[in-house]
Amino acid sequence: MATARERLKQDTRQRVLDTAARLFRERGSADITVREIAQASGVSAGTVMTVGDKNALVVHAFDRLVAAEHAQHDPGEPDVPSAATCSDRLTDCVRPFVVIFTSQPVLARVYASILVTGEHDSHLFTDLADRLREEFARAITRHGCTPSDSAPAVASALYFAYVGVLFSWAAQNSHDPNVLLERLRAAFATICTCQEAR
Repeated sequence: MATARERLKQDTRQRVLDTAARLFRERGSADITVREIAQASGVSAGTVMTVGDKNALVVHAFDRLVAAEHAQHDPGEPDVPSAATCSDRLTDCVRPFVVIFTSQPVLARVYASILVTGEHDSHLFTDLADRLREEFARAITRHGCTPSDSAPAVASALYFAYVGVLFSWAAQNSHDPNVLLERLRAAFATICTCQEAR
């Protein structure tokens, strides 16, 4: 059982994370300072820094957006016609995340640049990576496009293509979700070569 001091520390940490996430969503991240996060959270800058530096807070905030979107997305059956191609089903799996990246382009670019440094861990490469690989494996085996024994390796290749396309998009100046979706569909079609409608 947590002590009153531990609960207070957890509550303070959560308040800082919630406040940082709200500020980043509202204004992007380039001009937000640790001092502003502290002031809006009602804590000192030192307290904010015990939760994380600005980059760690950006990664946490963006991961949280992705996780919330994923929680709303039903991975059971993609929302595409049964006659869709494999790349259509895969594109539908990632559509909710594309919405996040394209609706928060400044934050997406900052997030991608922070992750490239390797100094901060991200949900995108841990729990969410495993879940997406599982969804990809289901999507490519559902209609017999990929044998079950090959699915894990193909799903991993699809996942890394997905991350690569997202990061490449983040480095450019496009905000059009359709452009990003088409790039993803093309990458998926290259890896999952069974493209006839099934």
